[in-house]
Amino acid sequence: MPRPTIIPANENVLRRAVAEHIRACQEIIAQSERPTGAFPLEALIVLFVVNEAHIQGWEDRADERVWDRIGQLTDHCFLCPYSEQNLQSQYFALNHQELLDFRRGVPILKIVSAIDTRTILSRGGRTKQDVEVKIRKALAYEVFRRDVVVGQLQAAQDGLDGKLVARERGSGLPYLSEHAWVEGVPCKGEARKEVQDPFARKLTVMSSLRAEGESVATEFVPGAGEPKVVVDLIVKQVVASTANMHKREQYDAALAAEAWSIKTLMKACAGITELSEEKVELSKATRKADERIAKREEKEKKRAEEKKRAEKLASGERKRDRWRALDPIPDPMTKEMHQEFRSHDFSTEELTFIASTAGIDPNLLCIPHVLATPEFRLALMLRKMSLGEQYKVGPLELGVLRELFGLTVSDRCYQETRSFLTSRALELFPQDWWVSQLKGE
Repeated sequence: MPRPTIIPANENVLRRAVAEHIRACQEIIAQSERPTGAFPLEALIVLFVVNEAHIQGWEDRADERVWDRIGQLTDHCFLCPYSEQNLQSQYFALNHQELLDFRRGVPILKIVSAIDTRTILSRGGRTKQDVEVKIRKALAYEVFRRDVVVGQLQAAQDGLDGKLVARERGSGLPYLSEHAWVEGVPCKGEARKEVQDPFARKLTVMSSLRAEGESVATEFVPGAGEPKVVVDLIVKQVVASTANMHKREQYDAALAAEAWSIKTLMKACAGITELSEEKVELSKATRKADERIAKREEKEKKRAEEKKRAEKLASGERKRDRWRALDPIPDPMTKEMHQEFRSHDFSTEELTFIASTAGIDPNLLCIPHVLATPEFRLALMLRKMSLGEQYKVGPLELGVLRELFGLTVSDRCYQETRSFLTSRALELFPQDWWVSQLKGE
């Protein structure tokens, strides 16, 4: 695959790129039913920040697989050479490791993501983002589903010792509360009340999420008329999957996998809530800066009008000119905010799982893994297929599918993520079906 065109960046070039990026974001947002973010690949801004003292041969110091991945997403990228002194005044921030790499001459890859700071999202009456709602709904359904699965697994594990324990509604929640808990998930109803016992609080939150999940269960299982039908289907799936499990270690591994799923979605739910709160703070800071700018402009306008009127009346009166310029109004988005917006730590496997369960673009939650966008897009497509929704197969999804089923050479990136996607694809259709469809493309 040919490398993308490298464009030397300057202020005007980047300003035009950002304007096009914002325009593309606004087009996507305008088509949404709810306020949301957007990550338009057609206007993706890819930057390579390079130490100008090490500019010679910088292209060869970037991994060839990185170049291939960028080439899948865009046909151009920008070169931004800086000295360390000039770097400090730029609008993006490097973390500690990136700064060390920058000093050694390693090209630092940066992806620009837009945040709409003009939409004031006040706490309390704030309109929830589409991404937030979908992650919350996915978490609730997964708690409902995994509660049933964990209860069945624990019952089957007890059966190895000859115990016959009837598993009831909510019997899997204690295990999930102990092994899958992540702080920061918003609570509702009884779960918001102060409880002295920490474990009792966790159990209350899990019970609340399970109740939410039960109310939306039929949305996640096409053809199920009521939650009981969903439960029966889950039980059948567990019985089939445990038919050949005869050791406690096998059940322990299966239970840990169930806990990982809930922990990942709880982490995503807490993360998107924190991200939204950070956007609230940024929008407030932006509003204050705009108000200061407006007041300053109004004051200067009045001062100019008074001066002109005084000259016309030939009165000779004139206000003394300000002896020094006003301090510039600082950028509302500080370096610390830049770091905070990039600090949400998710693995590509976690993000792919979130995409496959919540149906959201993971780049809106965590941007550092943008090069895994082909895998994210496939996860979104497989989810739509599982729900019987309309879907469009793009070149990114097709490329990953062909590699998964051995029709093209794999680039050997994100192997754990690709194992997960292969399993998801085979849950929908057998391998022969996929191969025949892909060969027909």
